[in-house]
Amino acid sequence: MLSVSHDDRKASAETDTAQPLVNGEPASWAEPYPGYLDQDVSRFFYRWGGHLSATLIRVRSRFDGDLDQYLLYLIFLLSELSDSLSATPPRTFARRRGLNALSLSDITQIPRETARRKLLALADQGYLVRDDDGLFMLGERYGLDQFFADLRPLFWDAVRPDADR
Repeated sequence: MLSVSHDDRKASAETDTAQPLVNGEPASWAEPYPGYLDQDVSRFFYRWGGHLSATLIRVRSRFDGDLDQYLLYLIFLLSELSDSLSATPPRTFARRRGLNALSLSDITQIPRETARRKLLALADQGYLVRDDDGLFMLGERYGLDQFFADLRPLFWDAVRPDADR
């Protein structure tokens, strides 16, 4: 029979865990972010939650009060961002890929007919373009620059250590 000592169990627990240990205790999520170690975590999340609320209100008003439309549109923005990050030479002759209502329904879990109506509304407003095959592509009304400007408070303003000073 194999016996395992207390030290062996402790060493095994330290190596088996996905979370790094500091002085034998699980490391905090904030460990890699030295500017946040001295912050009160509750105040940080309270402030970030306020920025999240303000951002959602702003985005919701941009999309006629419909966050599902924003979610659908976000899929196109992220696809565009992915394409721009993976393109080595400038994309000059690349054909843009479109998405249909069924694919977007599967991705977002919005019922297909609801997704189709919302996609048509986004196309009517210029956020999307619909091609002859019925596929939707990113329009010109709201691009990556505006997307980043709208979400900036979540990624910079809310997490600055000196944001409330």
